[in-house]
Amino acid sequence: MMRTRTQRPSDGAELLEIHEVSKSFGEQVVLDDVSLTLRKGDIALLVGANGSGKSTLLRCVAGLTSFEGTVRVLGASPRSAEGRSLIGYLPQLVALPESVTVGEVIAFFARLRGVGVRNPDELAAAVPISDGFLPPLERPIGALSGGMRRRVALAVALLGSPPLVLLDEPAASLDEEHTASLWETLQALRAAGGTALIAMPLLVTSLLRHDLASVADRAILLDHGVVVHDGPVESLRQSPALGAHRSASRSSS
Repeated sequence: MMRTRTQRPSDGAELLEIHEVSKSFGEQVVLDDVSLTLRKGDIALLVGANGSGKSTLLRCVAGLTSFEGTVRVLGASPRSAEGRSLIGYLPQLVALPESVTVGEVIAFFARLRGVGVRNPDELAAAVPISDGFLPPLERPIGALSGGMRRRVALAVALLGSPPLVLLDEPAASLDEEHTASLWETLQALRAAGGTALIAMPLLVTSLLRHDLASVADRAILLDHGVVVHDGPVESLRQSPALGAHRSASRSSS
């Protein structure tokens, strides 16, 4: 059974606006003038090789790092309290306290999000994922495998069904059964009008593009911090020389 409870922005609104976002670490340019928009109900894959800037862009959108340019979520800055309340974020690396239980972690973040829970049944109902996806609520985090911790962190990101969900490689460490549950969750999110930007490795997306086409509307390909492709998932093809896109665009300008 899938539970969904989506906060719905006004119809037709640009939910996420990224305008000319650039980010450097010293002399290393990680994001170079990235602009894109997501509307309500868009599920977009942010695809690229390691080091292409996917995680950095998600951190910019989540308001977790400084950058040049602008990001707005329903008109709010993600670094404001209003903007943060509109975003659910799953980072690539997850750190959870070892001594607390799964239920305590979910309850803590539910309080932060203003999601009211009074008992375990309400706690489970506050997370819009399929039954059996979460480990037992009484299980300590320290007793969980990497995949189980990933599932808890994903549940935290989805708590209260925020209008925008940012997921950085959500299928990492998940087995086949729970990866299927993840795709089911994303399909339900899409059907309910939820909006998501999901970072995925290029190789994985290329291999699964036909399956992911039923989940996502778009694939946005980053190469060295530059958007070099934005189109349907099935139009994406793995290229051994993605760097050529940037060289060609620079030489022709």
